[in-house]
Amino acid sequence: MSNVLAVMPEIVVTVVATLVLLVDTMLPRRAERGWLALLTVAGLLVALVSGPFVTVPGTAFNGFVQIDTFTTFSRVVFIVLAIFAVLVAPGYLARHDIPAGEYYAIVLFSTVGAMTIALSNDLITLFLGIELMSIPVYALAGMQRHDRYSNEAALKYFLLGAFSSSLLLYGFAWLYGVTGTTEFGPIAAAVARTGLADGPTLIALALVTAGLSFKAAVVPFHQWTPDAYDGAPTPATAFMSVAPKAAAFAAILRLMVGGLGPLGTDWGIAFAVLAAVTMTLGNVVALAQTNVKRMLAYSSVAHTGYILAAVAAYRAGDSAGAAVLFYVIAYGLMNLGAFACLLYFDIEGTRGATLMELNGFARQEPLGALTFAIFLISLTGIPPTVGFVAKVFVIQPVLDAGLTWLAVIIALNAVLAAFYYLRVVVHLYMHETDERSAPIISERMLNVSLGVSALAVVVLGVLPDGLYAWALQAAAPLVLR
Repeated sequence: MSNVLAVMPEIVVTVVATLVLLVDTMLPRRAERGWLALLTVAGLLVALVSGPFVTVPGTAFNGFVQIDTFTTFSRVVFIVLAIFAVLVAPGYLARHDIPAGEYYAIVLFSTVGAMTIALSNDLITLFLGIELMSIPVYALAGMQRHDRYSNEAALKYFLLGAFSSSLLLYGFAWLYGVTGTTEFGPIAAAVARTGLADGPTLIALALVTAGLSFKAAVVPFHQWTPDAYDGAPTPATAFMSVAPKAAAFAAILRLMVGGLGPLGTDWGIAFAVLAAVTMTLGNVVALAQTNVKRMLAYSSVAHTGYILAAVAAYRAGDSAGAAVLFYVIAYGLMNLGAFACLLYFDIEGTRGATLMELNGFARQEPLGALTFAIFLISLTGIPPTVGFVAKVFVIQPVLDAGLTWLAVIIALNAVLAAFYYLRVVVHLYMHETDERSAPIISERMLNVSLGVSALAVVVLGVLPDGLYAWALQAAAPLVLR
């Protein structure tokens, strides 16, 4: 396969990011930059279309890159998430004097990193992808340069992110020392022979697990999440809450299942325990939150636990990988939609976004409140939404893998989550309007994003079979036969 054609979607996104920066610098300071969002979306659509037509399954760059159904699926997911993150942002960026060109370029560069993770077939490619995804997101958290909350969020995220990257790189070094290779296939063969009989393999596994757990916000490596989500600009938070998490699980599937799959009996139990603790702690702490963005931050930790449960059940075969991929899409739609609703209600999370500010919005804006309620109901896992179907798809392989206790914990946590998600719905519909309520912001691109994502949440909840079948195909290359 031609090396250039293998990474054509990544090249397109990189070129568009550079073009957006160049065009932005040539515009007058106060010129209208809303159309930069359309240029960014157009570039992402070109990348989306270019993948299936110019890339074919196989390896490239001497085995550093792997193109398969998982790569194609992940590319589509990351590009779609980036499109939504771009479409919800223009009005907010203009109101808060945030450089639009820089924001769009950062989102694009981070998307390239996430796509690189998905096509990695080697520890070196994987680490480069993780860093290319992570570093732009650190900058994204600090986009409001004159806001101390945003600066604090960026600094905390950067410092903890740098620490986790050092752990991950150290783990990769140990793994190379143990196996003598950086390619996933030979790593799997080497660890299948040695197992965990020697200490260095155990050390490598522990370090890699810790590093990837930070990127996915797994307890106890989640401490950065609430401050980073709360302090970052809301459009940035929407992107940060879904894209890095999706990329982290792409890395986990590529490395832990594809490369360290022979050790799955050992790390599978550890992941199951981490999943149970993560979803429980995330939901319990979210119950105590009155700040909506912090509530959604802890809720995202809980959803990490649900996805990790499917990873822990990888012995169930393709259905476990498909559950991870399906849940990532469902979570992306639900969470992006929820944060977009905060933009629609013009609520600022760094100094507000309390439940009281949502009082009576259903009377003021019934359609917007209904949309927000749909996302919250789906996050809870109530039918007929995609959130319910995603949880069912997770529980199925968990039971097939013999982790009945984990399936029970998932069900109990779904009930627990209903209390704080539905509490928001109660404030929307059953409380009198607060005089301090923020105004409604009506923007065409934001409205389109909300409408499409809300429709997708319902349609995929009723008709999930097509997407799930595609997820099964995407998961097939990852499972050891």
